[in-house]
Parts: sequence; structure tokens; C-alpha cells
Amino acid sequence: MTEISALTDKIQSYLLGLSPRAVETLVRKLEKARASGSADPHLEIILQASIGLMRRPDFDDGKPNGLLRKAQIQRMFFAPLEEFLINEALPNKQEGRVYRPALEKVWEWLGRDVLPGDIKQVLLAAENDKVSDERVDALVQALRTRSVDAIGSALDRSKMSEKEHRRLAVEMGGDRGISELKDVYKIFEAEKWLLPLLRTVPETLNPNRFKSDNDILKVVDQCTTRYPDHVPVVAAALLERADKPAALCTFASRLARTDDPKAISESRFAPFVDVVLSEAERLNVLALDHRNHNPDPVAFSQALSEYHDLVRGVELDMDLSQAGKWHKRMAETKRVISEAVARELGNAHSAVRRALQVPKFGADGTFKVDQTAVDEAVRALRVVVMVKNAPDTFAVNDLGKRTRQAVEQTLEIVTRALINDVPSTGGQQRDAHLAAVDVAIMLSEIYYGADYAAQLRRSRQTAVNKAKEADAKAARKARPPEARLVASALRG
Repeated sequence: MTEISALTDKIQSYLLGLSPRAVETLVRKLEKARASGSADPHLEIILQASIGLMRRPDFDDGKPNGLLRKAQIQRMFFAPLEEFLINEALPNKQEGRVYRPALEKVWEWLGRDVLPGDIKQVLLAAENDKVSDERVDALVQALRTRSVDAIGSALDRSKMSEKEHRRLAVEMGGDRGISELKDVYKIFEAEKWLLPLLRTVPETLNPNRFKSDNDILKVVDQCTTRYPDHVPVVAAALLERADKPAALCTFASRLARTDDPKAISESRFAPFVDVVLSEAERLNVLALDHRNHNPDPVAFSQALSEYHDLVRGVELDMDLSQAGKWHKRMAETKRVISEAVARELGNAHSAVRRALQVPKFGADGTFKVDQTAVDEAVRALRVVVMVKNAPDTFAVNDLGKRTRQAVEQTLEIVTRALINDVPSTGGQQRDAHLAAVDVAIMLSEIYYGADYAAQLRRSRQTAVNKAKEADAKAARKARPPEARLVASALRG
């Protein structure tokens, strides 16, 4: 949280240099990208920083406050859902976790077919500078309250009539969209007791709070007894706050008062394990999105690391083989992620070789490091290391071993050769050669660690010193005989 807060402050400091109109335009573009399912991991951080800046009292360029409020009405309306939103389309819909892009369809449907007059009235009030912020908040709250009855009636009609079900499915984007709408309805319906409950729970929950403390256990036990239909919603909220989501498996065991996975799966507390498995699926989707679309060389391996930590934690706390449905879901995530890892390993050796090539000179006489090749090598090496340290999570042992052998051989031989060849180069060619050496040392540090990289840097410096000595010796030999005699006399 500290790192995110610091990053948010830096982003807002930068945005302060832009006009409020530019910030508002940025927010609209980011929200559009998010609604389209963008996999950019930085989008949400930038968006929240921008929205936070827009809400500050000093955010004003003479533009009426009402226009800013009007642009925020949709966000204000869906505010109670914030803790339940995810940006990844899960392979299995998890009750209590709402796919963020689905909210756009819900809002359009409400504004066009369900509560058009009510929404128009709130938007007009928000645009009016004479209406206070407190009044706008109250109007949005009232709108959300009315929407509960309206959405509930629409869902009831869809149950009673196949025609109404098909109509609603068209509006929401299919049955999956209807499931998202049901979650929106359930959370809105529970707002009066759910949000106060969540305010009693710390923003961050470490594993001990789930595995040994009794305060959270007592609160959740009482809540789920009183509101059994909302167990998945409570589970999803606690998952969002958990430092280690896998700890919810032990929490479910404590709530159900049994260590038997099969018995837990048949209890009302099964959703606490369900949401953990949905998190494994979410990390699975996130990892694939990073591999396919995110140029950040660290993002893919970071998602793999989070996935591995989750799987390891689950398997330490619960024997899923005793619960067929859960075991099948986890096995499917392993299969999919292992296939992606295998593809990455298949490209690892060639990616490293490409990155280690000495940059070529262009027509303008300058060279440029192929950063794309370097990024691919960084990503591949981080995955190779990850697989080496987590053989039980990623079922690619034979391929991993062969890849490590090829990568190690290439890194060691090529890096040493590059360093040894430094004294034989000169001028701009030496600069290009040293750029390749620096890439090789950086890749070696990823694979072998800092101590090994430090040895290589010392070897690099020794090679550079030898090259400078050779340059000086060659320069002395190149001077005219008269100059050499004078220099000799001066030395004498």
C-alpha cells in the first residue's frame, strides 16, 4: 500500500501541471479503456489518482463545479461496488466478484429503459452549481435505493418469463451479464448492513487474522448466520483485503468447524474457498494477458509469482483432492498456466541469444540497443528462474531443465567472450561492445544473482582498463619520432 500511495502522489504531482480539462479528458479515456477490458496493469492506478485529484477542492479552472460532478455521477452511483470489482473476465463466474466493464451496460440499461427520468433528474441536479455536493450525494443515494427495487423487479420478471429473460440477456450481454447484474443487485440490496460491517474490518488482513484470531471469525460467523445468501459477497470482500488470499481456506475450515474439504464444500462457508480459486483463475487470466499484450518485461513473471504463492498456500492449508470440484478448478488453472510457461521456455534460449548480440550501426553512424529483444530476454529469464524455484506449480520439469542448461551455457560463454573481447575493440565499436556487455551482466544478475553480477562488473572494469592501456600505447607509437624523443627527454 505504501508503494501504491507513493506512486499515486507522483502521478498527481505530474497531473497538477495539466489543466483540469486535460485531466478530465484523461479520465474519460482511461474509463473507456477499462470498459473495453484493457489489460494495462497501470491503468487503474493512474485512473484512481486522476479521480482523486478531480475530487480535491482546489481542482478548478473556472469551470463550473456542476460539470465535474455530472461526470462523476456514474462513479458515485457504483461506489459501493468498488471492493468487489475485478478487471479480468474469469472463466467461471464467481458470485460476489463483479466484472468492471459490465457496469457500463448496467448504467446504459438503467438510464434508457428502467429509470430514465430518475437518472436525468440527478444529472441535471449535479450540473447545477446551486445544488450542494451534499444534496447531490443524497440524490445519488436515493437513486441507488430506487434502483434496487427496479433491478429486482426486472430479475424477477426474467425468472417468470423466457421472453423477459432473453430481453434482459440481450441488454446485459448474455447470461453472464445477467449474473453480473444479480451481483450488483445483491450488493446494493445489502448496502445498509454490508458497508457498516466492512468498516469494522481492517483494510488489510494478514494470514494470522484468518488462521488464529477470533474477532473476524466471530463477526463473519454472525453475519453469515443472519444473511446466508450473502456469504459469497462477504467472502469476496475479505479476499480483497487479504494479504495472502490462500488463508481464506483455513478461515473456511474454522467457520465450518471441520478440516474435511468435502464437508467444507457442502457447508454454507464453501464460498470462502470458491473465491480463493477464483483468484487463482484471475491471476491465470492476468498472467496470460501480460504475456500476450503487456510490453513490461516484469509483469508476466510477477503474475506467475503471485499465482505460485496462492497455489502453494492453498495446497499447504487444504487437500483439494478430497473435494472434486475444487480440485478440478485448480488443476485447470495449472494446465493453462503451464502451457503458457512452456511456450515462454521454448523461446527463452533464442531470446537470450538475440539480446546478447552487439548492437549494429545504422546509416547515421550510431548504434541502438534492441530494447525489445532485451525485454523479451528479461521476461524469459525471470520465467526460467520462477520455474526452477516452483517445480510443483508449473508442470514443465523436463523442458525447464533443458532450457536452464541451454540458457546457462549461453549466458556464461557469450558473457565471458564479450568481456574478453573488449580490449580488441576501439572507438564507437567499443561503446557498442560495452553496451552488449552491460546487457549480458544485467541478464546474468537476473539468473545468477547480485554476487555473480558483481564479479562480472569487476571483470568488465579490468577489460576496460586494459583497453585504455592499449589505446595509450598505440597512441604513443603513432606519434612522430621527434615527439617521442622530446617525450623521452622529458621523462629523463
